[in-house]
This record gives sequence, C-alpha cells and structure tokens, in this order.
Amino acid sequence: MERAQTQKETSFFPIEQLLNERKQQQQKSTISLPYQQILLTRLCIHVQGKLLENRNNMLKKQVINETLFMALIILDTQTTHSIQPSELSDALGSSRTNATRIADELENRKWIERKESHNDRRCLYLHLTEEGSNFLKKYYRKIDEKVIS
Repeated sequence: MERAQTQKETSFFPIEQLLNERKQQQQKSTISLPYQQILLTRLCIHVQGKLLENRNNMLKKQVINETLFMALIILDTQTTHSIQPSELSDALGSSRTNATRIADELENRKWIERKESHNDRRCLYLHLTEEGSNFLKKYYRKIDEKVIS
C-alpha cells in the first residue's frame, strides 16, 4: 500500500500511467508500440527537466538567470577568460542584440569588463573579472556542499 502511495506522489507517475493505458490499448490493436523505448525517452526528458528546474532554483537563490550563468561559464572556459561578443552570441545561440544585453548586465554586476584588442581597437573583447571568477567559485562551492550533504 505504501509503495503505491509513493509511486503516485512522484512527478513521473502521470506519464507512466498514460503509457500503461496506451500499452493496454495497444494489446487490442495490430499496431506495435515500442513501450520500453518510449518510457525510457520520456523518463530521460522528465529527469532532464527536473535537473534544469533544480539548477534554476539554485541560480535564482544566487540572483542570476541561466543565460547569465552560461555566459560566465563560457568566459571561464576560455584560456584567456575573454571572448568577442559575436562569439558569445554564437556560443549561447542568441542574437547579437541579446548578447549585448547579456554583456551589459554582466558588466553592471562587475563580473566582466569590455576591453579593446591590443592589435585592433575596433575589436572588442568581453573579459571575465576577478569578481566574476569569484562568483563562479562561490557558486561551485555551494554545489559541492549540496552534493556532499
């Protein structure tokens, strides 16, 4: 009895229930339903959504959104901790205009600074600041603490 209550409380239960109903209907039909593959695919999509929801909740506590966080990570992974705005736009899969807004917000928070290229003053780079790097380190520590506890 307790097992059934626990199962009904999970967020995946409605999907599983619908698939089981469809499986029963399919047994009366001549059309074959790849039940296991569909169930596994739906479970993967469901788990990915829950992971994203959990990460967004953690980010919200740090007063940052997913896009700003990903921009910081992209900058942090660069050897020079710098990237051109157009490259950031491509990496985030967003428009150049949106990348400018993202850079503006990160600059307002003092997590990045805009620097001219030494070779070409027309060329601009977004550079991760020490404050931006410290923010990421602090966030990573919080993730580690959550995983360990």
